[in-house]
Amino acid sequence: MQKKRWLMSIEITLLFGAIGTLLGIIGAVAALKKTNKEEGMQDAETKATLNYISKGVDDIRIDQRAQASKLDAYNERLIRVEESTKQAHKRIDTFEKVESK
Repeated sequence: MQKKRWLMSIEITLLFGAIGTLLGIIGAVAALKKTNKEEGMQDAETKATLNYISKGVDDIRIDQRAQASKLDAYNERLIRVEESTKQAHKRIDTFEKVESK
């Protein structure tokens, strides 16, 4: 009888040990899944942020090209105005010479 109690005690101990181990494994798996899910969310957020920054940089490049084109157009107009001004000064100088005689 005492031997049966002793065997039953061992069986109960092993059963509780197995249940504890199983619960520990289940808890570890659940924690791992939660961690993986959080990491996945962080990765997705990081990718979305990088994509947003990339689009912003692309917009800045487009604006910069537009500004460069405008600057080139202004430089061309400035050159024409300077040439026209030179010719006007030459005519004024010629007119002043004729008037001073």
